[in-house]
Amino acid sequence: MSAAPDHGPGRRVSTDVLVVGAGPTGLMAGAWCARLGLQSLVVDGKTGPTRESRALAVQARSLEVYRQLGLVQAVLDGATPATSVSPGFRHRTLGTVRLDRVGQQLTPFPGITIFEQSANEELLAGHLRDRHWPVAWGTSFRSFTTDPRAAGSGGAVTVELDSSEGLVQVSARYVVAADGASSAVRRALGIAFEGATNRFEFYVLDAYGVTGTESGITLRASREHFMLAFPLGDDGRGGRRARLLGILRAEDRIPADPDQGAGTAAASPADEAAAEARDEVRARASLAEEFGVRYAGTDWYSTYRVHHRVAAAFRAGRVFLAGDAAHIHSPVGAQGMNTGLQDAQNIVCTIADVLAGREPEDVLDRYEAERRPVALNLVRTTDVVFGAVTSMAPLARFVRTRVFPLAAPVLLRAAPRLPLGGRMFGYLSQIRIHYWMPGTEADRTGPRRRRRGTVLGRRLPWVPDAGPTGPVPGGDGRGDNHEALNTAEWQVHAYGPAADRLARDLADRHQDRAAGRAGPASGETNNPGAGPASGLPVFRFRAAPEAGLPDGTALLIRPDGFVAEILDDSSVPARRVSPR
Repeated sequence: MSAAPDHGPGRRVSTDVLVVGAGPTGLMAGAWCARLGLQSLVVDGKTGPTRESRALAVQARSLEVYRQLGLVQAVLDGATPATSVSPGFRHRTLGTVRLDRVGQQLTPFPGITIFEQSANEELLAGHLRDRHWPVAWGTSFRSFTTDPRAAGSGGAVTVELDSSEGLVQVSARYVVAADGASSAVRRALGIAFEGATNRFEFYVLDAYGVTGTESGITLRASREHFMLAFPLGDDGRGGRRARLLGILRAEDRIPADPDQGAGTAAASPADEAAAEARDEVRARASLAEEFGVRYAGTDWYSTYRVHHRVAAAFRAGRVFLAGDAAHIHSPVGAQGMNTGLQDAQNIVCTIADVLAGREPEDVLDRYEAERRPVALNLVRTTDVVFGAVTSMAPLARFVRTRVFPLAAPVLLRAAPRLPLGGRMFGYLSQIRIHYWMPGTEADRTGPRRRRRGTVLGRRLPWVPDAGPTGPVPGGDGRGDNHEALNTAEWQVHAYGPAADRLARDLADRHQDRAAGRAGPASGETNNPGAGPASGLPVFRFRAAPEAGLPDGTALLIRPDGFVAEILDDSSVPARRVSPR
């Protein structure tokens, strides 16, 4: 079995975290284990990273996660930017929204970044290899030999793996199951995968020599069809590459040759290839007829059905489900891979806090409490949107063919100028995700009276010209307040001179969260702009009322960049995280 040097080949392996599955989610989990100093083993039954592009877009929030790993520039260097979205009806474009302009004051990475799944996997697998924690390819999950729900505090779970070297037993403090929608780990745990499968079949193809689409993301609808086109850059043949997605309705399909007979138990590979070729012909004809989109040829073509499912539980004792093993949904909005990447960061940061003694073990329940609502909301939202663009109901057809062509141009012109534009970008980019923080007033007033805060429980609001009072260890020179997040540790921020006293109070009350600090990605340990090395670092920035951080605001920030507590001159105890 190929594994990290500390593990070595053999029949028994011990590790802090076993990650089953080396897609983007599993590899991100492994990268965060390496970042936070956890011993880990990432395994996958494949022989190497995925070759097909599959998932495509990296949203702004995921780029911020990559930035904390020191990898964001590698993503940007290998990516195709998609700075705009252009909705349309049939052959006509109705307008364009510049995502890079709408989001330019909200994140250092406005727009959508086209960085294919295969590229994500290659980058993260190479990063693990460089950190001397290579993926154990050709190694797959077989079974649990101990009940992961029964392992007590400080215990471990034993997992059997099949590898080219035979059966391997792994004793792991925790297991992250990122083994996809057909997760063997989820099935072994008996966790239901609740939801439904869309009745339509969809095609996805990577084409070259593409014409008829806009330079950014193109979204078009017709009476019975819809199309999404994502730019993939130049095709090396003097034209453009694009990912094209759409519906392959039953009436669009070319039937097989009736002389070949029917009723066979299973199609041969040759029959499957012939069926795929027929489908691709129909997809090409539909794109040209419905939307005026044409292409010279394809590098890859596939069909699939869309599922909307969420696991009934994200945790079973010492095992955590992440990525497609925990939730799957339609490709609308390019959210799936990004949600998995953030699942990985969330659970590994939480495990690291527990193993370092910064948090009690029961804080692990936080993962499901935070990430499952995100998945449920995402599935509901994409299900509604997907239903709207695929439904054959008379009302849905009327909206697509009559209302949408008239209303879209007006909305597209107004959106960038209205708060709604920034809000919609926040949802799309996943920077508006909110978690309920323990000990807050909202948690004690009951769910019906909860109000989400604009800062508390959200990813740290971005301040582009924050003016930190001193160099940030591991910083990348951007000069924003997110630069401090590169240390990937609990930290305190003080915004404006009036926040100094409150920041010191936060740092003193939470000094136990400094135990086993990971330090910056670069390996530097000095922090001239922060507090004492023995406690939580305190970073001081200018007041930023435009970001909801006026003078006198002090924040406690988690390693994943989410705001756990706020203190200001009007603070009341109910707004604070209760000290342990």
